Amino acid sequence: MTETDETRSVVLAYHRGWTSRRYADAAGLLASDLRVDVPVNDYPTAESFAQALAGFGPLVTSVDLLSELAEGNEAMLLYDLDVKGLGKMRVAEHFTVKDGRISRLRQIHDTMGLREAGFVRGA
Repeated sequence: MTETDETRSVVLAYHRGWTSRRYADAAGLLASDLRVDVPVNDYPTAESFAQALAGFGPLVTSVDLLSELAEGNEAMLLYDLDVKGLGKMRVAEHFTVKDGRISRLRQIHDTMGLREAGFVRGA
């Protein structure tokens, strides 16, 4: 298996895990020293991010994966979510994979609906 194949496999397994409500499976693919860069809130540890994922995930009613790209130890996913109380959100995620675990996750999405719904701490 090439590095690109492994990266794609890890990232898609993570995505399938959380989108099918198997949050422990998804969390098991996060490196202990995970770095997270998302437009709202702060997740200083893999555990804090996994807890947020498990809290937000049940609100997601559907996910439509639009594109996935991988090269070397990096991958990107583009997908649409339908979220209870928020409607449709388009999300882009960039991953770095090291030693079979996601070591960095960057996410981009429109935050207006999340802010209005009170999902942002300190807003």
